[in-house]
Amino acid sequence: MTGEQEKDQSPGNEPRRLRVAITHVRLGWGGSEKRVLWSIQALKDHHDVTLITAGSYDLAALNNYYGTDLGASDFHSIQVPLPFFLRSSSRMAAIRGALFQRFCRKIAKDYDVLISGYGPTDFGRPAIHFIADFSWDKEMREALHPYPPGMIYNNRRVRSVYIKLVQLLSKPSGRDLFAGGDLMLSVSPWVSQVMRERFGTASPVLPSPVPGKFPPIPWERKQYGFVCLGRLSPEKRIEDIIEILSAVRHKGHDIHLHIIGVGGNEAYVDSIRLLARQHGSWINMEGLKQGKEKAALLAEHAFGIHACRGDAFPGALIEMMKAGCVVWAHNSGGQPDILQTPELLYEDKAEAVKKIDQLLREPERLKPIQGRLQQLSEKYAVERYISDIRQIVEDWSRE
Repeated sequence: MTGEQEKDQSPGNEPRRLRVAITHVRLGWGGSEKRVLWSIQALKDHHDVTLITAGSYDLAALNNYYGTDLGASDFHSIQVPLPFFLRSSSRMAAIRGALFQRFCRKIAKDYDVLISGYGPTDFGRPAIHFIADFSWDKEMREALHPYPPGMIYNNRRVRSVYIKLVQLLSKPSGRDLFAGGDLMLSVSPWVSQVMRERFGTASPVLPSPVPGKFPPIPWERKQYGFVCLGRLSPEKRIEDIIEILSAVRHKGHDIHLHIIGVGGNEAYVDSIRLLARQHGSWINMEGLKQGKEKAALLAEHAFGIHACRGDAFPGALIEMMKAGCVVWAHNSGGQPDILQTPELLYEDKAEAVKKIDQLLREPERLKPIQGRLQQLSEKYAVERYISDIRQIVEDWSRE
């Protein structure tokens, strides 16, 4: 912000409302969208907020899914003019992203504060960036989550032409986003560490908000079963969860599993449905659950599991903790920072089976662990996020 802008105040010596732009290439059903919605919720009463996105969205559905209470008059909305096939298709994300950033650079001068809702964005000027994963870094992305089968990924000649087209369309500003002029906000301590070690930039931690109110069901009345929550996609490794819990059942534990969520990869979802049918009635494919229905299903069950590797900030993991589940997760990414309980972290499927089996044979240990997890989940309350993002924006506007 310029000196003139900083001095510009409304009558009564009150700081004027800032023009804040929050960008997200396409709103769907993930963690980055949740930060966007709750940032608008936090800032709308203090500043003039504009959402910039490349696709259409259903505000009522987003409110219902993320727990916000936004009206159309609470913020402005700009839809980036892109061809329909780029707005509607899940493919060609790199081309969509390149054209999206070009548009954001074009209108960046109209705002006092720019916030990228999903990864580093080349606005052509300093901005605030939410860093939730490393999908924008080829080496990190392929190491954590290898590409699924498909010609565009595996055919080197086609891929080379595609990348050249993206480079031609992007027309970057030439700014170094990691030179210190921008504020990179990491979603977890693990992401912050990677940002420092790999990109040489400081990146303060701003955890995502995790909303949700859950019925207080006593531990003794919970169902002796597991829940798995989140998007059904290959990196979530739902097949690992089924294999792990099947092995636990073979050790004599009469547990069951509810798989809650939907996915865009139809082939993967079909494979999970088939696997669930092969294992029998102890696996329940629940589909999309929201609001009180989801809260009740989570709270009714004693256990949860999350198998994604290198997950920077699994909000689903925290939701299960808030609901009163004892949750196991892979010992990677941001998950150790969230659980802080060695007995609940595993390196491979064999260790997961061993650790789950051990704790289920020592039921007196489960209730104290549940209480500790619920206490740890309190730091991700939406009230804390609202306070933090407001302060960050105000501090940034003064620099």
